[in-house]
Amino acid sequence: MPFALLPAMTYTLRTPRPGLALLFLLVVACALPGRAEAQQENRLRRIAVRPHQEFTRINLYFQSPPDYTLRLSPGRVRLEVRGADAPSFRKLRGYADARLSGIFTELRAGVLSLSIPVRESEPGVQAVSYGNPSVLSLDIGPGVKRAGRVDIAPGREPILAGTEQFVRAFESDPGGVPFAPTDAKLLKELFAPEELALFQQGESLLYEEQAEAAAGVFTTFLGKPRGARALAFYRLGEAQLGLGRVKEALGAFKQGEAAWPQYLEQAADIQQSYADALARSGDFAAGRRKLLQLMDRYVGTPYQSELMSRLADLSQRQGRKLAAAALYRSVVVHAPGSAAAARARLKLADRELFTLSRDRYRELLAKYQGIYQAPGDFDTRDEALFKTALLLALYAPPREALEAAISYDRRYPRGIFSTIVKQMREELLLPSYRELAAAGKDEALVQLARENREHLARCFSDPAFPERLSQAFERTGKLTQEMELFGYLDEKNWAAAGAPFMLSRVVDDAATLGNQAQAEEVGRRFLQRFPADARAARVKEQLGRIAFEKGDLPAAGAELRFLAAKGREAQFPDSDYYLGKAQLAAGDHRGAVRSLARFTQNVREDSPLLPDGYFTLAGALAVCKDYDGALAACEVGGRVAAGEGAAQFKYKAGELYLQQGEVAKAQASWEKAAASGGTWGKLAGEALSDLKWRMKISKELP
Repeated sequence: MPFALLPAMTYTLRTPRPGLALLFLLVVACALPGRAEAQQENRLRRIAVRPHQEFTRINLYFQSPPDYTLRLSPGRVRLEVRGADAPSFRKLRGYADARLSGIFTELRAGVLSLSIPVRESEPGVQAVSYGNPSVLSLDIGPGVKRAGRVDIAPGREPILAGTEQFVRAFESDPGGVPFAPTDAKLLKELFAPEELALFQQGESLLYEEQAEAAAGVFTTFLGKPRGARALAFYRLGEAQLGLGRVKEALGAFKQGEAAWPQYLEQAADIQQSYADALARSGDFAAGRRKLLQLMDRYVGTPYQSELMSRLADLSQRQGRKLAAAALYRSVVVHAPGSAAAARARLKLADRELFTLSRDRYRELLAKYQGIYQAPGDFDTRDEALFKTALLLALYAPPREALEAAISYDRRYPRGIFSTIVKQMREELLLPSYRELAAAGKDEALVQLARENREHLARCFSDPAFPERLSQAFERTGKLTQEMELFGYLDEKNWAAAGAPFMLSRVVDDAATLGNQAQAEEVGRRFLQRFPADARAARVKEQLGRIAFEKGDLPAAGAELRFLAAKGREAQFPDSDYYLGKAQLAAGDHRGAVRSLARFTQNVREDSPLLPDGYFTLAGALAVCKDYDGALAACEVGGRVAAGEGAAQFKYKAGELYLQQGEVAKAQASWEKAAASGGTWGKLAGEALSDLKWRMKISKELP
């Protein structure tokens, strides 16, 4: 059975028409003759076989990059390398493993053939090269069979959906001969001075890729005499092609050719565009002929490889993948180090981009990294770095992939792919944040959020994100940074779902840090925007505390009055204290009793407000004639107070006893208070003196 040609593995153009094949081979043979001659001296120096679990790798070490074709037939893999020779490698003829049954070399007419019998009738086969283009690796076995779907890392589907169609449809600059303005002497012969200036302006617009404006200029010359009209049609064709109007462009080129066909021989850039228009309009054969004619004019110059690369692009666009791969490979082999070779290597690598299995992406990654690091034009290096970032975004761990996207953004902030990389970055931040949160890496999570604050939109698809981030800020003690970040995010529409929580945290942080002005301003804004939010109560409590600390008891009472409703519980126990004091000042003694009772029951025993809470509660209970409750409050308050504070409660208890007519108990309580000294001890002593005087007077009364 004849050998079947592997489309993805060949780098030699084969056409069914002998005339065209001969013309192309003549061009290639004449291209860069010094390098072509060196290619005839290529030699296979070493073969190393490395069996793996799912495939066997055969590393072929050549003297220089090989120009090869890979063929597959049932039970056999054959590699043909043109312009190369090799030792016999007799020992490898007897090599055998689960997939191979020997390796045989043969030299015929300057073509080195490696024949490899295989145990499977249709094994997976892949040719790969890494950093050193002189080393070719053949992977043979079921492990390299391509998956029917894109085998990306779980959760990366949004990235694939947002990039695959764009990348497949993207057409980079194919290279070729550069734009050349029309010779000024020729223009002077064809145009009046004022017309000449306008025509040159049109060419400037065309060069600056302002095709619409350029087309408008050239259209004005279509009614001129033959020579001027031909030039206008040619330039109009280029402008229309730049606008994607292929049929209109082709019509303009044909009009120009009908008027002045000889001019194409001296206008390589126009002939190049004409060839593109022919191929894109469906007449690929005619477009290829024109490009081959142009290549023949530039044999031995750097432009030949540029034009060959352009022909490869046209072939690829027409679905002629075999021919395109052959042309790209020829450019790589015969023009190493050139910008055209870099573009060709990129195109060859692209053939694997959306066909990889998840465990093999590193091999393609090495190719893109090598293209980026090698000499090349700006756009090619931009595209190579983007595809490095894209590969990692689809396959790598989240943090590694994120770093690659950030690296691209730093190096090419206005690059061709900057918008799509920013979207990739947003997607990668979501799994990166979850990974850090799950690991409890608070410092890293805070740094991640602060350094990527413009790209956190996808993170807000997780409702837990703002709270987890806030916990990380709190545990690391970075409240100032939390205020700054949450204040920034509050202005973003894509963070609207987390706005109530973030604003409430800004209020809390500002209050904790003593920035009452900011806490009050943000708190008012919160209540205006989110009056029905569950966090509104917490914000009101913060505003109530601020008003109390300012000494504005009516404002404190107004903010905190909602706590007096049945079933309401304060989130800050101190809020009941502030409300009770405000109610007492307003004359609402029963309301003050309820608030202060809640406060004393819920507050921590080490609260500095607790002693005064009990003292104020005792006073409010006394006003309500609940003397037993007031005395109980004094008893408990005396136990929680320290030093002179305890004497305060003894003094108060003495007053309460006296109000009930229990003189002896009042006297005993004041005596204990007086013994403690201090201000309250002095007051208790004075109360005792007054009591004794009154008792003495009362005994002398009839």
